[in-house]
Amino acid sequence: MSDEADITQARQELEETIRRKYTKLIMNEAEPTGKCLNCGVRCKDKRWCDKDCEDDWEYRRRRGFK
Repeated sequence: MSDEADITQARQELEETIRRKYTKLIMNEAEPTGKCLNCGVRCKDKRWCDKDCEDDWEYRRRRGFK
């Protein structure tokens, strides 16, 4: 019979598997390039310069614009 520690371990392993799956999908969607992916402003190690640019980029991505 499983005890609480076994059940918790199994749940944590499942959560980690799910987290890795969805984190990988998000990361592969758009990588940082040194410039804002929306407006082109320089922003080191980030994909967008601010939340508005991120929202604009996401809107166009969902609508199929490039």
